[in-house]
Amino acid sequence: MDPLDIVMHGDRIEPHFQAIFSADSHEILGYEVLGKLQDRGQLVSLGSFFHDLSVPDDFKIEIDLQIQRLAIDYYLEQQMDQHLFLNVGANYFAADTDDRLLNQLLEYQEKGLDLSKIVIEIMGHEASNNTDSLSHTLKYLQTFGVKVVIDELGTGISNVEEIMLLEPDILKVDLEALQSESTSTNFNGMIHYLSMLAHKLGAELLFNGITSNYQFHYAWRHNGRYYQGDLLSEVSPVFLEKGMLKDRFRHDIQQFIEIERNKVQAKFKLTHRLNEQVSDNWKEIKKNKPLDEQIDSLAKTMGDIFFRMYVTDEDGFQQTVNVVHEKTDWSWDTSAKGKNWSWRPYFIENVIRMKQEQIGILSDLYNDIDTGERIRTFSYPLDEHYYLFMDISPMYLDANEDLLW
Repeated sequence: MDPLDIVMHGDRIEPHFQAIFSADSHEILGYEVLGKLQDRGQLVSLGSFFHDLSVPDDFKIEIDLQIQRLAIDYYLEQQMDQHLFLNVGANYFAADTDDRLLNQLLEYQEKGLDLSKIVIEIMGHEASNNTDSLSHTLKYLQTFGVKVVIDELGTGISNVEEIMLLEPDILKVDLEALQSESTSTNFNGMIHYLSMLAHKLGAELLFNGITSNYQFHYAWRHNGRYYQGDLLSEVSPVFLEKGMLKDRFRHDIQQFIEIERNKVQAKFKLTHRLNEQVSDNWKEIKKNKPLDEQIDSLAKTMGDIFFRMYVTDEDGFQQTVNVVHEKTDWSWDTSAKGKNWSWRPYFIENVIRMKQEQIGILSDLYNDIDTGERIRTFSYPLDEHYYLFMDISPMYLDANEDLLW
């Protein structure tokens, strides 16, 4: 519809609600408020109106204020105690020179609205030119207990400094990108990054766009505390029964736990087996040869599990060539010898752990710098000075699916 038509027919706007569920209580935590317009007997979503960059912010603010009024009136009438998630454009507060958005919330507080039940979802923060002003406004609202969500994550890496300046309570991730296999590797890396960022901020993760059980499981195992999507509950004109999916959540999450338990056990079993295998084989290697030849001999005893091996000292300087598995044989790559790898994540921590515990360590899944493929590395303390690193073949991981999580 033409944006002007929407503004002119504001009397036909209705608030709708999509439930947001909590992982810990298995109940509805709150509702995102969504605007719809009655048009020739059909309800039309206003999403495209709010995402259209050509529509003036004043138009959007006017419609948003009306949606919020209708939603809050219904919320108070129904005496709800769940949270109400209100979408607000990142530029709204700067464009709203009369502070209508802020004043409307404060007016409703006087009517009995508990502002600690209000959650502001900031949309389009990457397009905002006034992050400092937005940050001050949000901090003021947070003094009343209002919570802040950064929305529209999952479609690209957002500016970390902006997110940290806004100090959100929740980061909202859109799982729609999971549907595209071409972006799945990058998406997995971004989810890991957002999980770490949320941990540093003391924020929670809300996963939106859950339309399949696979996505539900994905959100759960990536530390999602809150879930939203048509698989759980479609958009509704009314509020729903708080515990409507409690039994289903218990059943599904129990399945997720069993799957995760099997995968963790598979990693422990592989770690234990590799520790024994490397330890036994290393004892049989003659130590009167150069270290490069010793590692080459060890590689030939390990079968097809690994595709690359090398040794560093405890400071991260590579002491050997890369012994690389190609087709049916092993070859030497001298290009990395002498390089330092102490800058890599967890390197120093893992070396200290191996030194203290005298056992090998299996890494998390990560993307290899050279090949771009997802791999794991098994590292092992050869003695008090040298540490062996063995990169597990992607083909071996593919054949053992429990290791791909």
